[in-house]
Amino acid sequence: VMLHRALFGSIERFFGVLLEHYAGAFPVWLAPVQATGIPIGDTHVPYLQEFADEARARGLRIEVDASSDRMQKKIRNAQKSKVPFMIIAGDEDVAGGAVSFRYRDGSQKNGIPRAEAIAEIVDAVERRIQV
Repeated sequence: VMLHRALFGSIERFFGVLLEHYAGAFPVWLAPVQATGIPIGDTHVPYLQEFADEARARGLRIEVDASSDRMQKKIRNAQKSKVPFMIIAGDEDVAGGAVSFRYRDGSQKNGIPRAEAIAEIVDAVERRIQV
């Protein structure tokens, strides 16, 4: 008689199936990082940190890329990581109290007020949709 007990085996298999099914591009509600803030310049980092704090208060998982890389490399890194939302902020966005969205598929929406931007991400999480 042989007894076998795999406490985590089924969880690991389930996660493997999810990973294969989505090819790493998880829906917003399941993604480890739901949005990444990408500043155009170093002066925009504090603005995106404030935005990230507001988003975290609503229960979102968001990071701000404050590295010394160029903006194009930050976008490429976020695309490779398959982050659903990239939040970009520049001078016009800071002046207008807005942000720009860049989606995983490369499409972009500019000049979205901060409250609307957070509401769009929260809505995608609550409705469990793929963006």
